[in-house]
Amino acid sequence: MKKIACILQLTVLLFSVLHANNSSAKDYRHIDSIMRLCPARHSKSAEKLAKYIAKQFRSENDRLRAAYSWVAQHVGYDVAKMYDGITYKHESEVVRQVLKTRKTVCTGYVLTFKAITENLGLKIFEVKGCTKQNGKIDAISHVWCAVKHGDRWLLIDPTWSSGYVASGVFNKRFNDKWYLVSPGEIIKSHIPFDPLWQFSYFPLNNNEFAAGKKADSITSRFFSYPDTVKVIEKQSKKEYLIASNRRTLSMKSNNSLTTRYVNNNKSTIEHLAYNENVDAYNEAANLYNLSASLYKKKKNREKALLKLDEALTIVNRIKNPDKSISGSIRDLKEMINKLESKIIAML
Repeated sequence: MKKIACILQLTVLLFSVLHANNSSAKDYRHIDSIMRLCPARHSKSAEKLAKYIAKQFRSENDRLRAAYSWVAQHVGYDVAKMYDGITYKHESEVVRQVLKTRKTVCTGYVLTFKAITENLGLKIFEVKGCTKQNGKIDAISHVWCAVKHGDRWLLIDPTWSSGYVASGVFNKRFNDKWYLVSPGEIIKSHIPFDPLWQFSYFPLNNNEFAAGKKADSITSRFFSYPDTVKVIEKQSKKEYLIASNRRTLSMKSNNSLTTRYVNNNKSTIEHLAYNENVDAYNEAANLYNLSASLYKKKKNREKALLKLDEALTIVNRIKNPDKSISGSIRDLKEMINKLESKIIAML
């Protein structure tokens, strides 16, 4: 079980409601109405919601809005879990729980939104960072989304769109000020740990964010974010987290939330590496077992040697294995070498 250190301190966000973008709300009124009245039977899973949305709307823009609208209108903020985070085994478990209880913290909002959009064939990215309200950095971290909209990168915060907390009570009030927000606007209140998601050639660090500086005033730190965006879409999750930590640390942000983000990424990287090593070991062991059954027939011995060679190649690619499997890996290598020698002697 892992704990996501990514929760939102929803202080009074009434200003968000009062200053909502009325023209945007009017543009999407039809979509929002349909999603507000979405029958409960269509919201049992992200897949069912996606199918419902696909039947109702044809364009990608409308479908994106519909997924966002459903989450922001139907999911409430779980004040009791504000400081606890989410304990989960897999992202899909979080989404199932959100759809069942209709309550969550910011991570659940984003993962649910992400699950629905992925089932619609749309791509959004999870962004983790800090928020600032009334001139002060919030005490706990937050999660929102990035999306390529036409030729622009824009940001979406489904949690802040769902309502606000006052006197420890969540008040459900949908507003879309936080839908498709420009990077230059959202940086006034949201700063990602990873500077990539600022979509700025001159990204701020947390100290500059807290001081209210403008991104274009930081001329000594140039970052070609379009090149990095092209790379991340081809990276594995582990590769992304390693690179994200490197970019985050380069900003030299003196912030406990940033340190926690980096440390959580390190833990996830270790977990992913462990899983990769276990998968590699299992694949090599299966090849060994196949070879052991093949070599008994003379005509299959050369094929058995090829399978053993594949197994040994896979095992040798395992780097820095955890102590819990290092002994098994060593034993498997010895078994492969012994069987290989035995088969060669028979040829």
